[in-house]
Amino acid sequence: MPAILKSLGCRNFRLAVQATAIQQLISLSIYKSPIMSYRMQILAMPALALVVILSFSTSAAAAYSADDSVKIIARSSFVDSQGKLNVVGTVRNTGALPVQAIVGLEVQDENGIRIEQQPTYGRVIRPLNDSPFKFVIDSGTAGHPFIADVKEVDPTHITDMIILNYTSMAAGEERAFVGTVKNNAPFDIYNVSVFASARSENATQLDSVRSNVIPVLRASEEQPFIAITDTAVKSRVYYYSCAGLDFDNPITTIDAGGGKLVAYDLNAAAQVSAIRYENETDSIAFEIRPYSPTGGPISLMIPQASQDQTVTVMLDGQLHESSIRDDGKTIYIDFFVPQGEHQVQIQRVTSMPEMPSAMLGLAALTAGVLVAAKLKAAFKIR
Repeated sequence: MPAILKSLGCRNFRLAVQATAIQQLISLSIYKSPIMSYRMQILAMPALALVVILSFSTSAAAAYSADDSVKIIARSSFVDSQGKLNVVGTVRNTGALPVQAIVGLEVQDENGIRIEQQPTYGRVIRPLNDSPFKFVIDSGTAGHPFIADVKEVDPTHITDMIILNYTSMAAGEERAFVGTVKNNAPFDIYNVSVFASARSENATQLDSVRSNVIPVLRASEEQPFIAITDTAVKSRVYYYSCAGLDFDNPITTIDAGGGKLVAYDLNAAAQVSAIRYENETDSIAFEIRPYSPTGGPISLMIPQASQDQTVTVMLDGQLHESSIRDDGKTIYIDFFVPQGEHQVQIQRVTSMPEMPSAMLGLAALTAGVLVAAKLKAAFKIR
């Protein structure tokens, strides 16, 4: 039978006492005779080694918790209907960039002590967002969960790509988490699931739940989801919080009309929304807000439509300084966006530049002269 969470405080206190005793023992050796000093140091070394060995397994949490911007804000445990220990909790990202977080848990059973690791339910935790986690332990006892690893990831976040609609209150006899997801993007999204933390009436986290996986969510399609908590805690579930989405990175394209799709790859430490194609200016347009209060760089790649294609960047309706280059197949666009919310247009993403009216007039005049010359030559031959 697995045990409920046990505190590591007692073990840490015992190790601290051992360490203090050894420090006193070593300090005393300084004031004794050389023979006594030698003997006491020999006695101290095995004990000190023992402390180091014992401390190694209990200090893993501290070793990986240096990044204070990613932390566990809630944790609890319960024994499920199959007699297995469930350890659940929620991780919060208070940093400036999206991260992937791995949660660790020290487990002890008849085979010894080991460290279990699990990713959070949301593969990416955005700034100022939460994601639940869950461990299911077959047997033994467990310590407190800790942050085992944190990795910064692709920071671009298209906020309105999927619309999540749900009610926070637990629904029906199953005390379920229910709602719908709608694909608001112009491309298909794969392996979509919804997660949340199940909480009691006094806001204690009881469980971490994840919905059924939707294999394909087509563009503009809406589908229902449901997530059910474990029967051991179901009767106490009052509401759900920290809801979020998880899905595979999509192949990003924009419908440009007439059956034409424009592929793109956007990278920015920012929130991006309302991404669309604007036919009047042949533009990819979007709204953007950098995570950093000082602004940040944007990188965009689009297919090169022609060798003469000239792309321009507009920020809030004004021509914006940018670095644009191509390799014959792809156009690479880099520019800086200041702090705050802004409107961006990447113009002429599918066509060659338009010719000014003066050049069109000159071209028409030249064509007329050429036609007249050919007609005159034809009459002379006759």
